[in-house]
This record gives sequence, structure tokens and C-alpha cells, in this order.
Amino acid sequence: MTTSTLVPHITWRFSDPASSSANHPDQTTHGWACQALSQGCHAGRSRYLDEHNAHRDADEHERQEALKLFMPGSLVVLIGPAGSGKSRFASTFPGTWVVSLDELRGRLADDAGEQSVTPQAVQLQSILVETRMERQRTAIVDSTNVQASFRSGLVAKAREFDRPTVAIVFLTSIGHCNSRNDRRPPNRRVPHDTVLWQYEQTLAAVPHLADEGLTDIRTVGGHFA
Repeated sequence: MTTSTLVPHITWRFSDPASSSANHPDQTTHGWACQALSQGCHAGRSRYLDEHNAHRDADEHERQEALKLFMPGSLVVLIGPAGSGKSRFASTFPGTWVVSLDELRGRLADDAGEQSVTPQAVQLQSILVETRMERQRTAIVDSTNVQASFRSGLVAKAREFDRPTVAIVFLTSIGHCNSRNDRRPPNRRVPHDTVLWQYEQTLAAVPHLADEGLTDIRTVGGHFA
């Protein structure tokens, strides 16, 4: 079992309306920069004339760095309260790797916040994770996963097929979680008392994750844009 701090290569995207050049005076330019400065990453570029090209290169940097994080075919369980940055982190991986309860609820009910279809979404999540483990394909499980009973079912599927198990624990402050949760569309906002409960459950889970069978445990601090 290993425990370490993870600093994701999340990029900051920006536009600069003051930039200009001889050929394009007074034209807004765009750029991006990696926020993993503590890891010595200074990747980034400015003065793109096309915002799409800037986002394309930023996305590619995130994806290339994300692919280095885990052994292929791993089960990666994201753990943290609503608004802690899990989905932003998951977005750096190929979309086929990500198993998201919100996305599955959206497929079932045309509404990612429709809680009445959560049992069916969990069933679909189980099928997707099991199939990816059987085929030795990485699965990033993007949901709160703050309860041991939920995590145990996921770990059991990885063990069945002898796949590596990874926990990514998001230790984002409760203030940042609430702030980002409040900016969500109304159908996806989580009550503050529920966010607090999820936050407390996340902190309480950390000492027990190794005993649950998660062998590679990473903690993520801060918050992501």
C-alpha cells in the first residue's frame, strides 16, 4: 500500500483583450498554463489567436499527464464531497474511462440531478466497472463514494479480475466545495448540510481505505477551476 499527495496537471485557461500584434492590433488572444507548478511543470502558451486551438492544446497536456498516473487497467475511485473537483479531474482522462453517476442519471432521465433514477444508475455503473475490469481497461469512478459500502462493491470487482485499486481523495475545503456547489445549475445543487456530511465522511474514510483493499491512495488538496 502506498499513500502520496497528487498534484493534477490541471490547466488555467485565459483570454487577454489587451494583447495585440502588428498584424492583429487590438485582437483578443488566448492562452493556458499548467497549475502543477509544485511538480516543476511550466507548460503553457499564450497569444493564440484562436481560442479553440488554445483549449485543444491545454486539453492535450492534461490528457498526456493524466495517462502517466496509473497502471493501465486500474480501478480508480474518486472520493470527495460535491464541489470538491472530482469531475474536473476526471475530465482530464479519455471519456471512455470515466464512469459518472451524473452522466448515467442524465442518460436515464435527461437530467443529471434526477435522484429517483440513482438505483438504476448504480446498476449501470456496476456493469460498466465490472466489464472494464474484466477487459483490463482503466475505470475512473466519478461519484462521491464517501460510504464504505459503496467502495467495497467497487473494490470487489477489481479484486475479482486481479486489477490494481486506486483511491483519489479530494480534501478540498468545505468553503470551496459550497462555493462551487452554489454555482451549479439548480437541478444539480446539493444541500449544504449534505455537502458537510460528505466532507466529514471523506475525512473519516482516509485512515480506513487501505483496510478496504485500496492499495494506492492519493490525496488531492486545493480546488480546481
